[in-house]
Amino acid sequence: PSHKALDKAMAKNLQGETKIEHRTENVLAWFKKRNGDTLEGALAFVPWIVQQSFFEGMLNENTVIHRGNGAVVFSDASGFTALTERLAKRHNGAELLSRCLTNFFTPLIDLINWYRGDVIKFSGDALTVYFPDVDDTKSPTYDDTVPPHGSYGFPDLGPMATAVLRASACCIEIHKRLHGFDTGVDGVTFCLHIGLGCGPVNVLQVGGVVPPETHVPRYEYLLAGPPLEQISIAEPLARNGETCLSPQAWEYVKGSVVEGRILEERPDYHLLSKLDERKYTFPTIRNAAIENDRRTEMQFGLAELNIIRRYTPSAVFKQIEVGTLTYVNEMRNISVIFISGSGLDVMSDQGAAKAQEFMSSVQRATYAHEGTLNKFLIDDKGLLFLLVFGLPPLVHTDDPTRAVLACFDMVKIFVRLQIVGGFGVTTGRSYCGTCGSAKRMEYTVLGDMVNLAARLMSNAPRNGILCDEATKDRVTSEIVMNALAPIKVKGKSQPIQIFQPGLKGSASHIGLSSDNALLLPWYSGSGSLFSISGSAEHLTVQQLCSVKTWAGVKTAKEWLGGPFSKELHQDLQVNFSSQRLRAPEQSPFTKGGIIVIQGEAGMGWKRELTEHLLTYSAKCFHMRPICGTMGPRPGGSVRMAAELLRSTLSILRSLDRSLPGDNQALEVVVPPRLGKHVPLLQRALSDEPSNDHAADILQATVEVMVALVHDLVKRTPVIMLLQFYTGTSLFRTTFQSDLDTFSMVVRDFTNLAKEKIQTGKGGAASPLVLLIVSRELSQDSEAVQIAMKHGTFLSLSGLTEENIVEYTSNYLNVPEQIVPATLRQFVAKVTSGNPLYIRETIDQLQENQNLVLTMGVNGQARHLECKDIDQINISDWQRTSMVGSTLCLLESLEPLEAAVLKMSTCFQGPFTLPDLAASRCSQWTDTTHFDFLRLFNSIQTLVARGIIEKVDMPEPSMESENDQFGSTELRTIVNPIQHFQMRNMLLRSVGGSMVLEAQRKAVKRQALVGRALMRELPGRLEVLASMKNTQHIPWYYEQALRRM
Repeated sequence: PSHKALDKAMAKNLQGETKIEHRTENVLAWFKKRNGDTLEGALAFVPWIVQQSFFEGMLNENTVIHRGNGAVVFSDASGFTALTERLAKRHNGAELLSRCLTNFFTPLIDLINWYRGDVIKFSGDALTVYFPDVDDTKSPTYDDTVPPHGSYGFPDLGPMATAVLRASACCIEIHKRLHGFDTGVDGVTFCLHIGLGCGPVNVLQVGGVVPPETHVPRYEYLLAGPPLEQISIAEPLARNGETCLSPQAWEYVKGSVVEGRILEERPDYHLLSKLDERKYTFPTIRNAAIENDRRTEMQFGLAELNIIRRYTPSAVFKQIEVGTLTYVNEMRNISVIFISGSGLDVMSDQGAAKAQEFMSSVQRATYAHEGTLNKFLIDDKGLLFLLVFGLPPLVHTDDPTRAVLACFDMVKIFVRLQIVGGFGVTTGRSYCGTCGSAKRMEYTVLGDMVNLAARLMSNAPRNGILCDEATKDRVTSEIVMNALAPIKVKGKSQPIQIFQPGLKGSASHIGLSSDNALLLPWYSGSGSLFSISGSAEHLTVQQLCSVKTWAGVKTAKEWLGGPFSKELHQDLQVNFSSQRLRAPEQSPFTKGGIIVIQGEAGMGWKRELTEHLLTYSAKCFHMRPICGTMGPRPGGSVRMAAELLRSTLSILRSLDRSLPGDNQALEVVVPPRLGKHVPLLQRALSDEPSNDHAADILQATVEVMVALVHDLVKRTPVIMLLQFYTGTSLFRTTFQSDLDTFSMVVRDFTNLAKEKIQTGKGGAASPLVLLIVSRELSQDSEAVQIAMKHGTFLSLSGLTEENIVEYTSNYLNVPEQIVPATLRQFVAKVTSGNPLYIRETIDQLQENQNLVLTMGVNGQARHLECKDIDQINISDWQRTSMVGSTLCLLESLEPLEAAVLKMSTCFQGPFTLPDLAASRCSQWTDTTHFDFLRLFNSIQTLVARGIIEKVDMPEPSMESENDQFGSTELRTIVNPIQHFQMRNMLLRSVGGSMVLEAQRKAVKRQALVGRALMRELPGRLEVLASMKNTQHIPWYYEQALRRM
């Protein structure tokens, strides 16, 4: 090539490198700004002493990260509960409460910082502050002229005395400035009473377990030492507006302060009145502390951002990252557990190690039930835990149940570690959000029900659990609540009802009863067979399986060879002496096989269709059932072992009535070569089975079961149900261990089923059907592969419109022809064909008088009327699974994804990425392509999850004068662009209820402005550019030229 061509190519290449370098700089600048903003917000969640410990190399694998001396202040405020109760009833209560807290804590924390204090913990409305005994005389900035206490001409008091003096001065000034702080809400004021102690102090770092919603381990820091014991006595002695000093602290400052009133009940403790201003003043002490303060030299930077995440709740940190920290402040319904613990000395090395084991064990128990560990601290009550169920993103419809179940698990931890504790559980509406100032804050919960949990904890018996009435009313049937005598607690004028929870015992019989009635797992403990047959749960099976066009029952008909029959399901009694029918030739019920059923929650796969298959196969084909279920709670492997054993023994007992009770029967039926497993199996069948050695128990059970079933199918046809149900759990990490265990069980029984499928080894007379019901089973599982190959894999989705009409008429017990079209359309839009949601929707419509059924004189349904159905606010149906599950889904989203979903509810029609970006990161501002990319990624995630949908660009012919926002302006944009729409009526209603009207208007306004700019601005810029390129002669020059 020519030299010119080479020069041109080199110039082009150089230009490309310049562009790449420019882009790289932009990328780095974007990340640096974003991380810098995150760092600025997240630093407030870590105390100074933790940052100092990191730079001293103490955070790495150490439990005790700081050993020192100093003063410790415990400042308790009154008035918070009264304020929270008043604001909880207001629509903007969280916003007002957050503002009040910020206005109060900002000057309070500023004062503490000025006096070199370090806020270690927020305990609800109280603060624990550490004033370390730093020797300022060794500071390079110290000039040896003014002593560290700030008063010229007076000798240095020493580090400890100076620390106590600073703490005392700080407390007195706090009272002067903030006592009787007016919140501006109904005359509520804040008052403080303070306890002050001093001595050796340890700061511990405990925990390190990874929560289910993140990949970052979570740590708590803990202040311990004799000063904590001192302030537990001093703080209650102080009245509002007073500070009480321990004897140890008084010795250091008795010559520097003036004592207040004498405490006759504890004359060794002393109240502060004021400083001895002949020696010391507030300005001199404060200014000296500020001048010698070097803490910023050991402050976390960008390199330590991941360290900060250890100590910050993941949901809060994510909000900080996207600049929406104020969004975490809200009033919400939660369940709270207060736990006290005693018998652990954390000041010793052995005690510190035990505290680490204790903390990590409590974390695992909490995270297993998808709860949040909000606080771990030491105060006058000893060790204290504050656990919360219902904080984003771990929000569930059964949070009260999860809280109580977690308590049962933690009682076992207390017993194992020989720690004595008490548990208090309450449920209700509370403030959940940040508490503090921009310099130091924590995420906490405040409210009357939080205080009540602490009162119940104090009244709980040794390692006992007490619950309030709200928790009792909201737990599921897994928990049995025993009413106790009402008690009187602080802050309540009347005695309150309390309850002691207990676990419902596992079913002593399952599979077949002594008179050959089906005892299915989901009816365990439901009462007599007669009550089961007439129960709502049993009727639900008949109502759904009577829908002839439903895919589930149609497929079952192909397998079974006969339709669903209500008469067959009237009761659960099986007559094995009746004539046995024969299934279709290629059916798994003829030759044996594996059936796998999956589907989303509420679709009828878990109970309705499964019960139909078990009942039909037992009554028509004389197949005896073996059942083993896991879930929805963690650690269900022992229960599964017990169910497998009991149902198998019930079959053997139906074949041989002389077989003794379960424990003795195991010794008879277990093959001699497996006799070593009998003690483990008997543990599974005990009245109160323990999860100790759960893996060994289940493994032994499966090994024995394979041998028993292998011989059993030679005598009778068998259908084996293996079911895994995750319930309301949101994150796979929560149930992954149990799922792995279940998959292992499925694998072993799949091998048995393969052997018994008619290949000359089984025989058509005694088929073995393995029925696996789980939506979480991997598609790579051999059982799934076999089911797909033989056409026995069924994945259930929502009902079709035709199914919905038939199911609605079955549920209401009315003819299909009287079901109004408006009801059909409404139910279809709201429920997306989910049978559970259909039942709840109809129940709510009837309860609110939107659906009125008129009966004729003959007792038959005559007319069904829908009223005001277009005015229904679905989000008000708070007690339904459909709204509760939708709320849980929204809370589990990442902050930016949740923001996109909420913004999408503001558009009646289609919207685009620029529409959403107009409110978050408009292209006409200083945002970058990375901001757009993050927004686009969030949209794609919601599309992938089926929350919003991709739609075509609206056609111009659709435009009309009454066009809703979201279409008219959109069609004027010439360039094609991808459109999206929120079509799910349930998601729109629930998500829209979480958007304030002012926010909704702002989103619409910004989108309209963005569309106008996109339509008009490019053309105007072109006109402006052409004008700039056209030579322009000023008017006065034109006039001058003409005169020339």
